[in-house]
Amino acid sequence: MATAIDPVPVSRNLWKILAMKFSGEFLPIAPVLILYYTVHGLNSTQIFTIQAIFHLGVLLLEVPSGYLADVIGRRKTLVFGAIFYPLGVAAYTLGHSFSAFVLAELAWAVSVSMRSGCDSAMLFDSLRQLGREGEYKRFEGKCALVARSGTAVSSVAGGLLASVFLRLPFLVNFASSLFMPALALSLAEPEREPRRSKDPLLDILRICRHCLLQPHIRPVILFCGLLMAGQLTALWAYFLLYKELGIGVGWFGVLFAVFQLAGALGGSRSHAFSVRFGARAALYLALLSPLFFILLGLLPSLWLLPLVPANALLWNLAYPVLLERLNLAVGSDVRATVLSLAGMAGSVTFIVISPLFGRLVDAVSLSAAFAALGGFFLLAGLPLLAAMLRNWQKEVTIHGKQ
Repeated sequence: MATAIDPVPVSRNLWKILAMKFSGEFLPIAPVLILYYTVHGLNSTQIFTIQAIFHLGVLLLEVPSGYLADVIGRRKTLVFGAIFYPLGVAAYTLGHSFSAFVLAELAWAVSVSMRSGCDSAMLFDSLRQLGREGEYKRFEGKCALVARSGTAVSSVAGGLLASVFLRLPFLVNFASSLFMPALALSLAEPEREPRRSKDPLLDILRICRHCLLQPHIRPVILFCGLLMAGQLTALWAYFLLYKELGIGVGWFGVLFAVFQLAGALGGSRSHAFSVRFGARAALYLALLSPLFFILLGLLPSLWLLPLVPANALLWNLAYPVLLERLNLAVGSDVRATVLSLAGMAGSVTFIVISPLFGRLVDAVSLSAAFAALGGFFLLAGLPLLAAMLRNWQKEVTIHGKQ
């Protein structure tokens, strides 16, 4: 039985979650990280190995961390993840070697996986306790707005700080990261039904199996994963495109900031767009992304650069809709686990398609790789969208115990 909790501190969770989103994405080190690696003598193989280790860490911890949040609570899990965030930045700030940077990325993997899914579950449960769950898309869109804004601001700031002193963005990032543990500690645990099981591993597998067998849940999880992986692969590929188009490196931070601000706009307007045009319209528009990839591949041109921020806008317009579908489809005792399962789907897909994208760039061309990414997105996305629409009206709440 869930315990009644004073709604006043729970209402404060809303702005605190937004602040945590901003803090987690305020990364002035991001635009200078590759330079930081090379200054410390790392070669390309070591650089990509570090990033692979991070994604593998997130992949392995994604669902177990969500399950942990369902068992011990959202607040405790977020506090645990928040502590590892400044530890990761500190390892980068003080580090000088490949092993130190691997340690930093492993700390970040723990932090990201503990927050992934758990913060959205905390948000939905807090709104539900306040009788405002109908506002979830609006608040999830606000989360996207502040997160992308944090990335955009810090992208520009990072370049400026690095021009003064290369380690300065890391020092500033460490100072800003200390806000996250403080915010997490101040959260109030919302009313929910805790998960109880004598065999956690078996229980996790049971929840995953049940979700993947449900026709109204499986395509949503897989479409989430497809969107995440496709856009993340493209995010790094855009920098290759800028270089191929002869754009100076000095503009990269500005273009990345524009990309993030477009994503912020999409997320912030997701709720209003869904109210006016219907939630399904946002998903239809998401399928314009693969067409944009194909156009960028077949007709690489400065005139088509607006398609890059347009992709970010469409991605963030659709994502809150998908998260709302998952939140409404599951019970509070498995909510974080299921949301983490969607994140895991994205990690798995990214780990598979990103090396293939890179291989195609090396073997053929960037244009061919973009076209192939768009083709894959269409071939996988169309049947998943059709499956979602077939089960759109199905209102079933699961508790992972079937």
